[in-house]
Formats: sequence, structure tokens, C-alpha cells
Amino acid sequence: MKDPMLLAYAKDVLEVSDEDLAKITPAQEQEFKNAFENMMKYKMVAEVTKSKYCAAGLKVGQKIVITGSRIDTEASDCPLCPGLLGGLATKTQVYLDRCSTNGDMTAPMGAIACLDPGLDAGGLGSVSMILRIEPV
Repeated sequence: MKDPMLLAYAKDVLEVSDEDLAKITPAQEQEFKNAFENMMKYKMVAEVTKSKYCAAGLKVGQKIVITGSRIDTEASDCPLCPGLLGGLATKTQVYLDRCSTNGDMTAPMGAIACLDPGLDAGGLGSVSMILRIEPV
């Protein structure tokens, strides 16, 4: 890894070993640099758009904010529901891929839904969230 800022981050924050740093290709370093720069500029927001009988207590308008590669608990006001985490993880990978490849950060992210199908389909609650990428 040649970029001094990235090298310092990899060593000091991520604690990447010298042996593993030597394995990083120029293409991987560029993706890491892209990701680092884009994560400083953009966040992903998942906002509850529908909630009916949610046992976890999610309410319309609540948000989960992903900053970089983590859930920003200070900016989020939404309980974490295990039924939404799989969909949220999948969409987070799309966000991270866009960051590392300099993808279109303004392209729609789609939505996710709770694994509980709702009362009409044999479950109880149902929640939907819309996802978007926003400037930090």
C-alpha cells in the first residue's frame, strides 16, 4: 500500500498486519481509497415507511443510519429488528460496493421488508423501509 493516509488507517485503525498489507494489490488499494473517500461524503438511510403491529416497536418515520460500514447509533432512532437485519445487510453491501467502485451514489436503493408477512399471511406485524444514500 503506497498512500500514506490509507496505510496509516490500515495499520493504526484496522490493525492490518505487514504481511497482509504486502498482499494488497494496486486495484484493491484504489477500491479502499474510493470507499474511504465516499464513506466520508455519503451515508445510507433506511426509513420506516409502513409499520403495522410491529413487536419490535418500529414506527413510521424512524430511521437507521449507516455511516461508513457501521450503524450510526447516535443518528439512528429506530429499534433494531432481527426480521429486518438480513435485508439491511444486503442493502448495506450494495452501498459499500458503490462506495468502493465509485458507483452511482444517487441511484435508487429500493426497499426492505420485515420477515413477518403480516396478519393477512399468517404472521402478525409487518414493516417496510425505504433506503437511500444521502450526503453526510
